[in-house]
Amino acid sequence: MPAPDQLIPVLDAFLDGDINAASLDAWCPEKITVQLGGLTIEVLASTAAPTTYVQRLFTPPSELWNVVHPGAPATGVTATMRCLALPRARVAALAEHVRSRCTGAPRHVRMHVGAPATWHQMPGGPVLLTDPDAGIAPQIIARHPGGFTVITCDDTDAAMNTARHLREIGYRLAEDDGWVCLHASAATMEGRGILVVGDSGAGKSTLALALASTPTGAFLSNDRTMITATPGEAPRAVAMPGPIRLNGGTLQALGYASADQWDLTRPQPTNDTDWQSFHGANKLHILPSEWHERTGTPLATTAPVDLIVFPKVIQDSRELHLQTTHPGPAHELLSTQCMSPGDNVYVSDWLDIRTRSADDLTGNGARVLDALCDLPAVSLRFGTRTPYTAVTETLRAALASPASPI
Repeated sequence: MPAPDQLIPVLDAFLDGDINAASLDAWCPEKITVQLGGLTIEVLASTAAPTTYVQRLFTPPSELWNVVHPGAPATGVTATMRCLALPRARVAALAEHVRSRCTGAPRHVRMHVGAPATWHQMPGGPVLLTDPDAGIAPQIIARHPGGFTVITCDDTDAAMNTARHLREIGYRLAEDDGWVCLHASAATMEGRGILVVGDSGAGKSTLALALASTPTGAFLSNDRTMITATPGEAPRAVAMPGPIRLNGGTLQALGYASADQWDLTRPQPTNDTDWQSFHGANKLHILPSEWHERTGTPLATTAPVDLIVFPKVIQDSRELHLQTTHPGPAHELLSTQCMSPGDNVYVSDWLDIRTRSADDLTGNGARVLDALCDLPAVSLRFGTRTPYTAVTETLRAALASPASPI
C-alpha cells in the first residue's frame, strides 16, 4: 500500500469535494460485511486491525449485530464505511485542514460522555471532528452519499473506532425498531434469562459472569442490554456488543488466578494500577468472544427474560441476602437505568441515525419497562467474600420460586 505521504493529498481532495469516496478504495484492501438490523454495511479498511476487531466484537452474531460470512447472502440496504489509519500527527493535520476550510455554523455533539465533537460543513459533505481538548485521539468522520469515511490514528485504541461507529449505528437502528437499552448485564441459567440491573459498581458484571460459569449457564451481555417486548410474549434480551470490564478480585473469585498469559485485543492494566482490587477504577477489558476462548464459558445470543435482579455487592463481606422487589419499586429502579433515549454514556445520536422522535422513543421505553415489571424481580446483596456458588444457588432457588423471599 502507498505511504501516508501519498495518501494525504488524496484525503485533502476528498474532504474538499474534488473526488468521491470510492477513490479511497484502493487504499482499503481489508474487507468485512456486517448486518445491523435491516442495514448491510460493507467495511473497507487500510489495515486488518479494524476488521479483526469488528469480527471479534460481533461474535457471537445476533439479530442486531452480525458479521456476514463470505458467500452468505446479504440483504437490506447497503452502505459503505471506509476506515483509514494514519499517524496521529497526520490525522491532527487533516482535522486542522477541515477547521480552516469549513463553512457555516458548527454543530456540537458528544460521541460519548467524555468525547465532545463538532460537525463542520465541507464542500465534500459534513465532517465530524473530535474536539482538540477532548483528551482522546483525534478522529475524523466524513458523511457522504452511501456511507461514512473514518480517518483515525493507527494505535491500539483507535483500531477499535470502526467497531464503535458500527455499534452506534446498530444501537440507533435498534431503537427505531422498538428495542430499548438498559444499563444491565445478563446471563442464562438452565436456559432461563436473568437480567442484572444496577448502577456502575453494583456488581452486574460479577454476577452475570458467576451465573454464566455454572454448569448450565451462559453469558449474554455486559453493562448494556437491548430489550424488546412483544405483546403475549416474554420480554427478550440481546447484548449490545462491548467488552466485559472486571477487576482482579472478581477474576480470582471466579477461579482464575491471573490473566497474565491471556493475549487480548486490549492489553491488561499495568500492575501499578488498582485493577487487582475488588473495586478498582482500572479494569481488565476482555471481549465476550475472548472470555469464551480463555475460560470455555458458553455465550448466548438472545434469551427471554425470566427474572430481574437488582444487585448490591458489599466490600469485604460474606453477606448474602435476597428479597422480592415488588412492581412499584422495580419500575422505579428500572426507570433510572433505562438508556433509551437518554443514554448517560453514549449521550447523543451523534451520527443522526434515528428517525423516531425522542417522545416516541420515551413512550416505547415506558411500554417495555411496563412489560418487564410483570416479571419476577429480586434485590440481592452479596459480599466480595461470599462464595459465588452460594450466590448462584440462591438465584437458582429464586428462579424456581421467585415470589418467595429467601
